[in-house]
Amino acid sequence: MKKLFIILSICLIASIASGAVVDKIGTDVPTKPATIQGSESSRDDWVYNTGGSEDFVPTLQGSGDGWGEWFITTVMNDTGGDLYLTELGFPCSGPATEEYGWVVWVGLGGMVAPAGDAYTADFYGSFTPVEPDPNVDPRAYTYIDISDVNIVIPAGTYFCFGYDNTGLGGQTEANGVETYAWYQGAWDPDSGWGRTAILQVKANFEGSVATHGATWSQVKTLYR
Repeated sequence: MKKLFIILSICLIASIASGAVVDKIGTDVPTKPATIQGSESSRDDWVYNTGGSEDFVPTLQGSGDGWGEWFITTVMNDTGGDLYLTELGFPCSGPATEEYGWVVWVGLGGMVAPAGDAYTADFYGSFTPVEPDPNVDPRAYTYIDISDVNIVIPAGTYFCFGYDNTGLGGQTEANGVETYAWYQGAWDPDSGWGRTAILQVKANFEGSVATHGATWSQVKTLYR
């Protein structure tokens, strides 16, 4: 077993170094050249992207049947005010998702993954990726308007969000932000495999007017 783990680790490192697409079981994922596309994202008071900047372009990718069926991350609202979620953004490719396409959990006990699978989410909905081909490099963001769902994140609390990866999901090299994939019946940390999944969420403060200036001043509070 130890020998097998070492061999798999060497293969993973070599594949990342060569730019190949590798999933958690160590197999290559065939892709086609991508066209960067997607609708213009909305302007809001606050934005959080696991890549470190708004609309971060993925540098890696993982398949739904190899890396993980769902991609999620947990965030703390340490802005000092309540957040009203307005938009989710995911660089992904694949066919239209079913009922549970995007998911949000609220009131988590810390920077951890939810206790249950995606079907335990407090809020959920369907969406269609802007790139329907599951073999296309997932650099195109799909933006999902959730402003009418009324998801409120009180100051000082934790929430988790993510999506159903029906084809390929955008990732980057591990950057210190923990993300998880549903892999072999559990939320498996991507950091153990040298990756961070790219997920984005936007929100407004109660009674505020959305500006880009507020966006960048607030996003810094989540990168300490």
